[in-house]
Amino acid sequence: MQKELLSAYIDGEHHSNEFTDNLCQDKDLQKSWGNYHLIRSVMRQESKVLLGSDFTAKMEMLIEQEENVKIEQPLVSQPTLEEVETLPFVQKIRSLFSPMLQMAVAATVCLVAVFGVQSFTNEVVQENAADNPVLQTLPFNKSVQEVSYNAPKTEIITQEQLEQKNKRIGMMLQNYELQRRLHAEQNNGN
Repeated sequence: MQKELLSAYIDGEHHSNEFTDNLCQDKDLQKSWGNYHLIRSVMRQESKVLLGSDFTAKMEMLIEQEENVKIEQPLVSQPTLEEVETLPFVQKIRSLFSPMLQMAVAATVCLVAVFGVQSFTNEVVQENAADNPVLQTLPFNKSVQEVSYNAPKTEIITQEQLEQKNKRIGMMLQNYELQRRLHAEQNNGN
């Protein structure tokens, strides 16, 4: 947070007497102040030679002089299967996942059984489809049965009664059509 305020202070975005006092007393902030001004001068190319021409040679010499410290870590072998099974974490995971695994296996078996039965049923239906018509309206004994066992048998209409009823309906329709035409002619004539 202090370095963000310092950056804003250098850019002229943040002015505070309290922060100025803080900057005068804090050595880390003063060092950051110097580094930020150095970075700004390099970015603005205000300094002709910042690092010097022999900088790479000096760095190479410093790297060569640096002491190589080799840290040896002891080799740790991987645990065996028996050791892993005795770990409490593995036992907890096993106790959590074994019921879920059993349910998953049972669900898979049910799914395979359902699809197997459906595919078997579809094959049988397709083989018998050519024998039976698509929509069969008559029952197997080829006779229509009454819907209710309480229906009286005297009210069953015969074919002859049906024809007479149809003739009466036809005559009524003809009479209606004639009356409509006569009425239309009378209205047109007036």
